[in-house]
Amino acid sequence: MTAPQHTGDQKLRYDSAPQRREEILRRMRNAGYVSAPELSAELAVSERTVRRDLQKLADLGLVELVYGGALAPAGVRPGSPFGTRSEVQSRQKRAIASQALRFVEDGATIGIDSGTTTLEMARLLPAGSGVTVVTHSLPTMAALGERDDLTLIGLGGLLHPSTQTFTGPDTIAAISRLRVHTFFLAASGLGRDGAYCSSPLDAEAKQAFIDIAERVVLLTDSSKLRQIAPVPICDYGRLDALITDDAITDVDRSHLTSRTRLLIAAS
Repeated sequence: MTAPQHTGDQKLRYDSAPQRREEILRRMRNAGYVSAPELSAELAVSERTVRRDLQKLADLGLVELVYGGALAPAGVRPGSPFGTRSEVQSRQKRAIASQALRFVEDGATIGIDSGTTTLEMARLLPAGSGVTVVTHSLPTMAALGERDDLTLIGLGGLLHPSTQTFTGPDTIAAISRLRVHTFFLAASGLGRDGAYCSSPLDAEAKQAFIDIAERVVLLTDSSKLRQIAPVPICDYGRLDALITDDAITDVDRSHLTSRTRLLIAAS
């Protein structure tokens, strides 16, 4: 096996395919996601070579291919790019989003959190419902911006690139001046006691929305039960309902049922 060599620009070149793929897997284990362009630059090989490596690893069941790169088969870590996270568990997320529509009454004011599952719900909002949507999510604003059958209140602030969310003092101040019937919450991970996310700024915005909501509904695919995120959002007792998919284990089902109203979306 050829050893990696330092080039003049300090990049490591991996001339052996097995060694190169082992390095890709090592980076995958550390980050949960790898980008094909970044691998190409850092390993000093072409993107075409990287994509062949990723395809080989995918054929072996060691990675899951997504646009622009690959992620670990069990999912993607909190804090990974929004576009990457949106491709994970996409069928389950659509099923959860469809189930969530039962909590949307005609003419109601709803808050939609920043997240890939809540974005799916926004896209499924029925025509003619006359709802008012309050959101700090840039993708949700883009999805609803041209619809004339609803009212969209977009909250500005400091844009957080990985979540595509506006956060910060201006966002919190804007949220505090409003009231919503139902807030559709997203989370990066679920613990034994409640929901978590990856950023203190993100948590602050979610908590501000929870404070102005008459009802809080968490939308989360079952893979979040295997994800660890550091910042607490709220405990399960603050939720009026939690909607997840039917891949949830019996142990997790029993645990969540004892703490909140649990709804299972068939996927």
